[in-house]
Amino acid sequence: MEALSLSELAGDLPRPGVLCTLAKVVGSAPQAPGAKMYVWADGFKGTLGGGRFEAEALAEARRLLNAARPEAFLREYILCREMGQCCGGKATIFYEPCPRRRAVHLFGAGHVARAVASTLDGLDLEVVVVDDRAEWADASAFPAKTRVLRADPAALAAAAGYGALDAVCVMTHDHEIDFRLVDILLDKPLGYLGLIGSTHKARVFRARLPPPRRALWDETMRCPIGRKIPSKSPKAIAISVAAELLETWACCPTPAQAVHA
Repeated sequence: MEALSLSELAGDLPRPGVLCTLAKVVGSAPQAPGAKMYVWADGFKGTLGGGRFEAEALAEARRLLNAARPEAFLREYILCREMGQCCGGKATIFYEPCPRRRAVHLFGAGHVARAVASTLDGLDLEVVVVDDRAEWADASAFPAKTRVLRADPAALAAAAGYGALDAVCVMTHDHEIDFRLVDILLDKPLGYLGLIGSTHKARVFRARLPPPRRALWDETMRCPIGRKIPSKSPKAIAISVAAELLETWACCPTPAQAVHA
């Protein structure tokens, strides 16, 4: 089994997951202290030594994955005949839950969305781009780790189970699509909701909403999106959006119940 790399441990592996570290060995064991195995719902990488011992660790990690409020813990194993081991030693594993990453969902794959994805690349964030236009939903135009989905934006937004770990930036090519998305997304418990456009667009969209939903707009919507800058350059706008995301959402504490969703 291939060993885990530092870059993978820094954020390249699927989330949520559990990092299993061989913390202590007494006597003989298949691996030395420090050996690591990362486990997610349908896979794992790394090894703690194989055999029944590793199978037990995998099962324990997946139990932790399914826990309502997973917490890190230590567990000691005796490497005896009952475990299919003849080492005769003891091994202690540290199980550490790794919650899912925060995700930025970009509705629209135009010039600004491409610049935003590029600006966010390298941060510990998932970036998902949604567009129903084949010529724009082109993965080759985005950083390698960006997920590009060719799908109906409104249908996808309506079905999505977004929460506090999700930020949505609405920046499609069509104002009516933007409005439909806003109307859907105002009901989602998002960590961040932004809409590209002018202050005039913001006033028009808000006026189209029924009065009860205008209160939701006032509470959650950021339009114009991003920090206020005197530039219409896609890259400059992307930097302003990234700065706002980091300041107001990505670097802020998240409620514990959202972390394990």
